Amino acid sequence: MPVKISCARSLGTSRTSTDHTPFSTERTLMTDASARPAVSGRSQTDDPALAERRRQARKAVVAASIGNGLEWFDVIVYGTFAVTIAKLFFPTADETASLLLAFASFGVSFIMRPLGGILIGRYADRAGRKAGMLVSISVMFLGTLLIVLAPTAAMIGVAAAVIILVARLLQGFAAGGEFGTATAFLIEYAPHRKAFYGSWQVATQGAAMLLAGLFGFFLNNFLSQQSLESWGWRIPFIFALLIGPVGWYIRSKMQDTPEFLTMTPSASPLRETFIANAGRLWTMVGVVALGSVGIYIALFMPTYAIVNLGMPTEGALSQRSYSAW
Repeated sequence: MPVKISCARSLGTSRTSTDHTPFSTERTLMTDASARPAVSGRSQTDDPALAERRRQARKAVVAASIGNGLEWFDVIVYGTFAVTIAKLFFPTADETASLLLAFASFGVSFIMRPLGGILIGRYADRAGRKAGMLVSISVMFLGTLLIVLAPTAAMIGVAAAVIILVARLLQGFAAGGEFGTATAFLIEYAPHRKAFYGSWQVATQGAAMLLAGLFGFFLNNFLSQQSLESWGWRIPFIFALLIGPVGWYIRSKMQDTPEFLTMTPSASPLRETFIANAGRLWTMVGVVALGSVGIYIALFMPTYAIVNLGMPTEGALSQRSYSAW
């Protein structure tokens, strides 16, 4: 009986495999290997094909982790410098209103994530996981470039806020497509322990939060307020721009996943996702939502500590870095 397989959380994306799901494939390989007698004293770890598969899986972890980590870094670092961005791009007579506008532009990216998951995920199911990840990292690069080059409200008025809004929409679209495509890429490349390989997707999000907190701590600690608002806040985004092409290059040199190459396209991916796999879909939505709540509370807490509790900026951001670590 064919089993439907789709990019995790890439709503509306699926392909049909005529063999096994990734999890049953793992069990089958283990059973076959254990049932097969050793030949000439060679253990199954000496199998050249298995050794090559493991080597390719490790390369896949690097390719997915660099790009995925940087994409989520771009998303999270915006919240890290929300207080500064609010002053520069959403100036109002009321500082609280200005900050709310900055976080509203952060939250609006969530509107684009399901759309990015559907469109990029669908494209990844047809053109390949590698192709989908190249699209997501390219769109994220464009959104980050807009933030780096954006003039402030003092220069061009309300148009500055519009540029930031467009950049955040692009970043949200890319993040939505990256989540499912990168997860599928890791799991489908794994020769064994698929959950372990897939966990690198979430692990790199934690690394991105740690890195964003460290940037916030050091820049607020070693730069004056004037320098931070003039150019310092752009440094982490410039860092992402410099590393982003490295991630794109590494991904471009990877082959597509072996499991993807043996699958046949699904005729109705959206219908299969929302109807045939509805239980799995909504279970994953709930699981990811629970994890996301904790992440974004941790992201907001430094801002709350700075604005409402009067805590020094470097102290608040250092606490966030410790929590991410």
